[in-house]
Amino acid sequence: MIESFEGVVLRTLKYNDSLLIADIYTRQRGRASFLVPVSHSKRSKVRSVLFQPLSMLSLTASGHAGKRLRRVNSVQPYTVCSSIQSNVVKSAISLFLSEVLVYALREEEPDVQLFDFLCRSFSFFDSLEEGYADFHIIFLSRLLRYLGISPNLDNYTPGCYMDLAQGCAVKEQPLHSGFLVPDDAAAFVELMQTGYDSMHTLSLNRGLRGGYLAILMLYYRLHIPDFPQIKSMDVLRELFD
Repeated sequence: MIESFEGVVLRTLKYNDSLLIADIYTRQRGRASFLVPVSHSKRSKVRSVLFQPLSMLSLTASGHAGKRLRRVNSVQPYTVCSSIQSNVVKSAISLFLSEVLVYALREEEPDVQLFDFLCRSFSFFDSLEEGYADFHIIFLSRLLRYLGISPNLDNYTPGCYMDLAQGCAVKEQPLHSGFLVPDDAAAFVELMQTGYDSMHTLSLNRGLRGGYLAILMLYYRLHIPDFPQIKSMDVLRELFD
């Protein structure tokens, strides 16, 4: 059976000398894995070079019902993104975000709103000619909503603590270590209320950017089972240093 998919590439792994395994978040089936023939020919219907992190692809794949790995028969860009792969800073950010998404997007069930959010976000990221150094921070804060783990800020007032473990604002200091003091809580609330259209207002320097990112990664680890330390964070630190 041959099926058609639109998807965002999360990662590729070497299967053998002639095949890759591509983990892709698809509109039709949520997260799915595909066998990708390795070919460098421009005439090939499956060009493995297209399967870069965060690439948005249209593809057809064959496989039997219940079979975990489908084999890709043809592929072409779903949305063409050129600067993400050619720009050094954007490429490093995309590698970091793809690693986060590998551990955050585990559901093998379709979520069209989440898929559309990913495509809108990465198309916007690709279109930016400047002011994109904080994109990954805003993306991670917005993604929480689509994962269903966004903090509840309804009861927040200035002077509150932010209980990261419970995902809410509290008046008293929590008895565990997963919280933010009032000044940091205020900055976190501002971040959660910032969208792509206003991310330039954050004006983050290296220290603030690193602080926001550390808080977000802690939040992800607290709310997603087995969410690890993200290895590519070191690459981002070196890049922005």
